[in-house]
Amino acid sequence: LIYLDTIVNYLFYLLTASFLFIIYFVLSDKSLTIHERQRVWVMVIIAFFAFFFWGAYEQTGASLNVFAEDQTNLNLWGTYKMPASYFQSFNPAFIIILAPVFAWIWMKMGRRQPATPTKMGIGLILLALGYLWIAYGVKEASSTQKVSIIWLTILYLLHTCGELCLSPIGLSLFNKLSPLKFASLLMAVWFLGNAGGNKLAGVLSALYPEGGKTTSFLGYQMSSLSDFFMLFVFMGGFPGIVLILLSKRLQKMMHGIT
Repeated sequence: LIYLDTIVNYLFYLLTASFLFIIYFVLSDKSLTIHERQRVWVMVIIAFFAFFFWGAYEQTGASLNVFAEDQTNLNLWGTYKMPASYFQSFNPAFIIILAPVFAWIWMKMGRRQPATPTKMGIGLILLALGYLWIAYGVKEASSTQKVSIIWLTILYLLHTCGELCLSPIGLSLFNKLSPLKFASLLMAVWFLGNAGGNKLAGVLSALYPEGGKTTSFLGYQMSSLSDFFMLFVFMGGFPGIVLILLSKRLQKMMHGIT
């Protein structure tokens, strides 16, 4: 296990180095115009904010699954107890149901729809609201008390809405912003941000305060589930607000790309 942890840490350093190398390699190309360089920087900024989104979002298969197993009342009716693993299907189900709805909303709004960076900021805020919802739900609950299934259900609903505001839109934006000769290479920047977020998710899930233990992250003490989930409220909400505030500046750097 120690050997495996060492490999995982080295892979994280490799991902970080790859991210920096790609940016350096692309921006060092003297054939790029000023507009293209600024669009590349927009992609770097967007990938940075997506890193925080995935770090919180990917608790789905980690701490949230533990919460479903240990702290959620899964007795739905009679003697039937829903397996905690069924929660893993909630997000795909919500995606199938809501993706056409979001597509219709954006088409209906037409030119009045928010700019892409704003949509992604909204996605981060929706992610934070999901965690704020469940942090409130467990605030008064003891370590042995189980809460209603509705708390995780609404959380996954809000997180799915956040994902639909960020993930497909981010992929589309990267495709449109990339200089043609670097289109494939720069798509890796998006997925490296995703991979880094997954690594962060693993690190943070290890801080889940089981058994009354107190954990900390960058000085933030977590002695309860409510404290733990509030960490992700800050992790999604603050970057989301910053991204929305930066949106107009990023739009100018995109030079007509929406």
